[in-house]
Amino acid sequence: MLKILILDDEESIRKTLRLHFIEHHQVETVASINEFKDTYSKFNPDLLLLDLKLPDGNGLDLLQNLRNVGDTIPAIMITGHSDMESPICAMRMGAADYIKKPLDIEEIEVAITRVQSQIIQQKSLRDIGSHSLFQKGRIVGHSKAITKVLKQIGTVSQGKVNVLITGESGTGKELVARTIHLYSSPKEPFIAVNCSALSPNLIESELFGHEKGAFTHAIGKRIGRLELSKNGTLFLDEIGELPTDLQVKLLRVIQEREFERVGGNEKIPFQARILSATNKNLQNMMKEGSFREDLYFRLCTEAIHLPLLCERIEDIPELVEYLILKINHELHKKIKKVPEKVIEELQHYSWPGNIRELENVLVRSALLSSNEVLILPHNLSSPSESEAKKEIFFSLAQVEKEHITKVLQRTNSNISQASIILGISRPTLRKKITEYKIITETGS
Repeated sequence: MLKILILDDEESIRKTLRLHFIEHHQVETVASINEFKDTYSKFNPDLLLLDLKLPDGNGLDLLQNLRNVGDTIPAIMITGHSDMESPICAMRMGAADYIKKPLDIEEIEVAITRVQSQIIQQKSLRDIGSHSLFQKGRIVGHSKAITKVLKQIGTVSQGKVNVLITGESGTGKELVARTIHLYSSPKEPFIAVNCSALSPNLIESELFGHEKGAFTHAIGKRIGRLELSKNGTLFLDEIGELPTDLQVKLLRVIQEREFERVGGNEKIPFQARILSATNKNLQNMMKEGSFREDLYFRLCTEAIHLPLLCERIEDIPELVEYLILKINHELHKKIKKVPEKVIEELQHYSWPGNIRELENVLVRSALLSSNEVLILPHNLSSPSESEAKKEIFFSLAQVEKEHITKVLQRTNSNISQASIILGISRPTLRKKITEYKIITETGS
């Protein structure tokens, strides 16, 4: 049994949470930070449920104040607002979870159960950085899928563990890498290497550098990317393209934390964190022998997988607004209005090229638009793609699986809401999720 203190200014939420959890836990509720201060010391809770926006302050500031005095009590943040910084900041402070309103009781139960099992181990949490690190317009969206990514960024930004970022092309892997760097070591270098853009003959010199005379045309000493990254971040994009001989050398660098320039014998310390990204399946590459298993586990201390744009269609209006502002600045356009039918059309497209394709479409649209209103191209998909789609037929089971998946995505995997929309019972829905092997946010 936990002692849970709930801070929320909405009376209905306080009553609902209290009634639900009072059977198995001791629960106290307060509506303001002033009430919280009095109750906290008397009640001595094991877990906090904190609303972000309050009449007399901010839940994040309250959590920060607790951390500043060395209080490591687990906290679950709840909010009705959508922004990029809050989940990152909350998770960097060591919040146990970050849950958006309208609240899903099942989601809160899962979070509380997780805290209950880990509460003994959570004796100390790293202090977070400065609020001055926050910058608008970095990662856009408020869907459950992207909020999960922001929470992971906040968690991995607490230390300097190596992180593998996976996802299809155009999902924003480098942006995530830069955001991790921004929130962990912003004053240090961020050095990016695209492993697929360099020939095998050049990539070793690019990474390790070389001494004068190390090979033909080496007319002077060259400082490599490993050395330039100093105490910051080395970002290895398309890591799956790294030649196998260099995989061995990179593994040695990670293990020994030092390296030598090509043609040299001076030991140079390596202090940077490695962030790597790929759109390839490294698990399959390891089975095929084209990617080293030991290197994989060194690079993938933590993993972040980015969702497809079609898996976060509720973010499209916000992405469009941000990208139009960017396009206006870069192309000197003055687009101020986006018709609702345009947003609807964008949300009904499959976006095989993800956010990169969305931006390209909006650039073309802006060029077509002669006034303040955005005009879309006549057809988002190519004729060949449209014809191909006409020839595709699905079984009833495939149609049912696709429909259930879409409903679960739209309801953020809320089983209760999804079962109502689908007109079936919750047990039946769970059975179909298992039968069709549908992956939900909770893994059910």
